Amino acid sequence: MARACRLPRPAALLLLRVATVALLLSFTCLASAESAWKDIWNSESVAKQLSIEGDLQTRALIGQHEQSATAAVRAANGKLRLDYQAGRRKWSLIDDGSKLIRLSPERQTAFAFPRPSLATDSALAQRNYVARAVGEAEVAGRPVKIVEVSRPHGPVAWRVWLDREYGFALKRERYNVDGRLVSGTEYTAIRFGVPVSSDVFEIPKDWKLVDENGGGRRYRVGDLSRQVGFEVATPRYLPQGYVLQGGYVERRGRHGRVAAELRYTDGLRLLSISQRMKGEGDDDRRGGSRHRGGRGEGRGGERGAGERGGRGGRGGGERGGGRHGWGFGPPQGEAMTVIDRGSEKAVRYFSKERVIVIVGDLPRDELVRVATSLD
Repeated sequence: MARACRLPRPAALLLLRVATVALLLSFTCLASAESAWKDIWNSESVAKQLSIEGDLQTRALIGQHEQSATAAVRAANGKLRLDYQAGRRKWSLIDDGSKLIRLSPERQTAFAFPRPSLATDSALAQRNYVARAVGEAEVAGRPVKIVEVSRPHGPVAWRVWLDREYGFALKRERYNVDGRLVSGTEYTAIRFGVPVSSDVFEIPKDWKLVDENGGGRRYRVGDLSRQVGFEVATPRYLPQGYVLQGGYVERRGRHGRVAAELRYTDGLRLLSISQRMKGEGDDDRRGGSRHRGGRGEGRGGERGAGERGGRGGRGGGERGGGRHGWGFGPPQGEAMTVIDRGSEKAVRYFSKERVIVIVGDLPRDELVRVATSLD
C-alpha cells in the first residue's frame, strides 16, 4: 500500500500562508475593481442631480489633427448647457436628459441627436474591462480621485478624475486601442450649488426643431434582411468581447440606396458593419453619405460634438452628435481602403456583390479580418 506524501510541517504551513495571502489579495482586487466601477457609474447619476456653473476646456483628435475649444457650462435639474468657442467660431449644445440639442442661430434651427449613455452596456463593459483607482490629484483647485479603465493587459481606454466631495467627473480622457489620446475635457473652474435659470435650457419658440434620430428601429438579422431586400451577411469573425446589439436600415449615398447596418459592442466601444448591394455608378462615385454618429463614405464636413461632465464625441462612453465623412473618394479599382481618423478606423470593402463599410476603434488588422469574414 502506497504511503501518502507529506510535506514537512514548516513547508506545509508556508504553502498555506501563501495560498491564504493570494486569496485575500484576489478578494481585495475584486472589491477595489467593484468600487472603481461604482465610482464611475455614480459620476453619471450625481451629474444629473447637481446645479453647477463652470468653465471647461475640451480637445479631440480629428484625423491626425487635434482640435480644441473652451466652453461655459451650466447645469441644473438633470439638464446641461455648453456654450463653446474655438477662435471666432461659437456654438451651443443642450443635454435635456433624453437627447442632445445643437443650436444653430444662423439657421434658427435646433438639431436633436440621440443621447448615448456613458457605456453602451455597463454589465458587458465590466466583463471586458478592468477599472481601478490609480492616484489622487487636483483639478480646478479641487481634490480628485483618478480612475482608469482598460482591457486586461491592454492600454488605458478611459481615465477619469472624480471630485472627492461630490463624485462628479472634473476631467476625462479617452484613448483609442493604440493608446493614443483621442478626446479630453477638463474643468478649469467650477462652482457647485449655484442657482441656474431654467430658461437657458429652452429652445427659442420661433426656431425649427429637426430630429436627427440616428437610432431608428432595431431589427433582428432575419427581419433586417426582409426589410432591405437582400440577405444580410454576418461576420464569421468578431473581435474578442464583442456582441451584436441589433440591425438597422439606412439610406446611403446621394442615390439613397438601401443599406443594412449591424452594430456590435464590447460594452464601451462600438463596431458598425454597413452593407449594401452594388449599384450603377459605384465605380465613379464621388459623393458623400451620412452614417449614424457622424460616419460615412465619401467626403463630408464635420459638426461639433457635445459632452457632459467632461467627454466629447461618440460611442464607447461619449455623448455627442455630428457628421463627418471618411473621405474615401472614388474606388479606382481597389478592393479595400482603410482610413484612420484617430478616434476610430474605417474600412471600405468591395466584395463581388456588395459595398461594405466597417467602422470601429480596433487595430487595422482586426477591421480587415472582420471585413473579409463577411464575403
